[in-house]
Amino acid sequence: MMELANTTLSVLRGTTVNAYGDKTNVGNPLYTGIPAAVVEKSKQSFDRDTQRFQTIRTSMCVVPDWADILDTDTLMDESTGNFFMIEDIQTQPSLGVPPEKILTLRWRSGVSVKSD
Repeated sequence: MMELANTTLSVLRGTTVNAYGDKTNVGNPLYTGIPAAVVEKSKQSFDRDTQRFQTIRTSMCVVPDWADILDTDTLMDESTGNFFMIEDIQTQPSLGVPPEKILTLRWRSGVSVKSD
C-alpha cells in the first residue's frame, strides 16, 4: 500500500509554550518525512431534527509499521500544511509481511508548528 503514498507527514509530540506563556498541545516536530497515503471520504446522513441531509467527512491515513505515532500526537501533512488529530490507530490485517497502520484523522484548524 505504501507504493500509493501521496504525501509525507511530520509528527508533532509533546507540549510547548507560545509567545503569551500559554501551554499548547501541538508540540515540537519529532519525525519528518514519513511516507503516507492520506484520503478523505464522505458519507451522507439524514438529520431528523433539521430534516436535511448532512455530509460527514472523515480523513484516513495509512503509514508504515515502523512509524512511531501515538494517538496523542498531532500530524502535519507536509505537502498541504494541514494539521490532524488522531482519533484511532488500527493495524491492517496482514499475512506475514509487517502490517501497516491505519489512522482515523480529524482536521485541526488554526494551528501551526509551536502554536495552538
